[in-house]
Amino acid sequence: MIRKFGVACLAAVILFQADTAQAAEKGLMLRAGNLMAQPFIDATKGDAVAANQPVTILERRGGWVNVDAGGKRGWVRLLNVRLEPPGGLVAPVKGKGKPGGSPLSIFQTNSTKQTATTGIKGVNDIDEATIRNASVNYVELDRLETIDVTADQARSYATRNKLKEQQLAYLKKGKGK
Repeated sequence: MIRKFGVACLAAVILFQADTAQAAEKGLMLRAGNLMAQPFIDATKGDAVAANQPVTILERRGGWVNVDAGGKRGWVRLLNVRLEPPGGLVAPVKGKGKPGGSPLSIFQTNSTKQTATTGIKGVNDIDEATIRNASVNYVELDRLETIDVTADQARSYATRNKLKEQQLAYLKKGKGK
């Protein structure tokens, strides 16, 4: 139990550091839309942004990014931003903002073939068969099992890095198909 808690804490810290390390990223808007006041679909809409408008990513939160678009700031969905590859500008997106012809190509940039993924519910272009046929990377899963810290080590690290503990309620069991 303690080992799993430690692994979970370490994974959260690694993800937190990865998000904050990316704070100065640049990109282009894939499609026109509005900057949102908060990272939620029902948040107050702010200033409009145009397709192909350059943005600077200030912060990431789940599937949302806080951007500066020519002095205007707000939240947009991560999938609406094409990230700039290291050391180069991103070419403007043609058409509807979905490069290539494959449904999975919405996750791939043209310039570097980098893949971006987020845990966003409701991606319409991926069919159920693709999701059902996904496979586990057992090498990485085994590697994760080798990471071991005690609960005290995890708490000490969290304290040093000003991370706060949160209590989460268990989800109610859903209906299966």
